[in-house]
Amino acid sequence: MTKSSGSGQPCSYKVKASPYFRLSVQRLSAFLSRKYSAKHAMNNKKTLQEKITRILPDHPYIAPISSRLVELGISDFRQWAVDEHNIIFYRVADKEAEIILLLAMDGRQDIHKLLHELVLLK
Repeated sequence: MTKSSGSGQPCSYKVKASPYFRLSVQRLSAFLSRKYSAKHAMNNKKTLQEKITRILPDHPYIAPISSRLVELGISDFRQWAVDEHNIIFYRVADKEAEIILLLAMDGRQDIHKLLHELVLLK
């Protein structure tokens, strides 16, 4: 579902990264550097950025509401499995035609631990 402009033409949503998202990308890169290599982490970051900018603006509803976050009492964020391991959490603000990125993580990371670390580091 894509927002429509007044002329009936679909318009892209603007993607905004929250401070938590930026911090979570740093944490994801650190996780991947430790587990694999700095080069792997850098390539992963580039791939995420490319997919987010290429796909998400025109397909804001590509992902379902996150059941992981609903369990934590957060019900308006979507969970997009970008690839086999990478997950992006984001919220769609239709009125502003914006997508707010909340979190990036590897599916092998513990979401509770990551959210706790982000709150402490913020």
